[in-house]
Amino acid sequence: MGWPGPALAALVLAVLLGPSRAVVRAVLEGNGSSVDFADLPALFGVPLAPGGMRGYLMEAKPANACQPIEGPRPGNRSLGAIALIRRYDCTFDLKVLNAQRAGFEAAIVHNVRSDDLVRMAHVYEDLRRQIAIPSVFVGEAASQDLRVMVRCDKSAHVLLLPDAPPCPDLDCHPVLAMSWVLGRTLALVASTCFILRRLWLWVHSWWPRAPPAKAQASQKAQVRTFTRASDLCAICLDEYEEGDRLKILPCSHTYHCRCIGPWFSQAARRSCPVCKQSVASTEDGSDSTVESFGDEDASLPGHQPPIWAIQARLRSRRLELLARTSPSRHRSTTSLGAADTAAAPPDRPLGPP
Repeated sequence: MGWPGPALAALVLAVLLGPSRAVVRAVLEGNGSSVDFADLPALFGVPLAPGGMRGYLMEAKPANACQPIEGPRPGNRSLGAIALIRRYDCTFDLKVLNAQRAGFEAAIVHNVRSDDLVRMAHVYEDLRRQIAIPSVFVGEAASQDLRVMVRCDKSAHVLLLPDAPPCPDLDCHPVLAMSWVLGRTLALVASTCFILRRLWLWVHSWWPRAPPAKAQASQKAQVRTFTRASDLCAICLDEYEEGDRLKILPCSHTYHCRCIGPWFSQAARRSCPVCKQSVASTEDGSDSTVESFGDEDASLPGHQPPIWAIQARLRSRRLELLARTSPSRHRSTTSLGAADTAAAPPDRPLGPP
């Protein structure tokens, strides 16, 4: 038989919204003591009242209640009767409906060879509409204990409660238990990560490191033959002249070779006299010598020309401009002198006329 749409929706809502656990409480010795057993309410029939359902317990005959069963014993004070039914052989809704027809006010269905709790659901919609009593499901061990208590104490009765009583243990609160486990797991993971990080830092501090590359050692000063007046030496304060040999340091400052050599020999450390930048200690007399032709620096392709080269270029431009303007100025000066000579009056003889 197929599952109707409304019945399936009602079943899902009942599973999600219904109580997760209830209690079957056996009351003994005239309300002097009690024992609780866990159960699961059925997904059909009427729900348990907030105050619970109280009655005396009676085993169904036949025990599976798949056929009509005997009614409860009369004359047991004002308490109603609750049927104890065995699982299997037919559907849950048929078992509870047979208990209702026999005159029981509630039904307890127990498992067989297992203490697992099962959520009882209906199969036949027409049977579900007829059920008007509450029912719960318990394990086999709970059913056996209930039988013993009822047989030993004639005044014993059963109370079906809709909600489980407060439980101090974490096992009774799945959310708290899960939170506790999750917190312990996160604390363990955080501690492990912290220990591993400290261990890695300790190993890294003791690990041999590669020596730093000596960048300054690869930078050597250059020796250049000066070919055009451009600047003056910062040591001797003399202008560079044609044919002077200059040493260009890695910082692009230029000095006479005859001046920078004694400077390096007298200074505490080899550094540029102007910017104090350190010069490689491997500098010696084997520096490369480069001849400069004009204004271009052939030994440093792709590099920006040093300041002295730019100043030399500007000075050469000024010399060229002066050379161009010098002939015209000479001619104008000569013509002006001739004109003055022509315009001057002849010299008069000294003495009286």
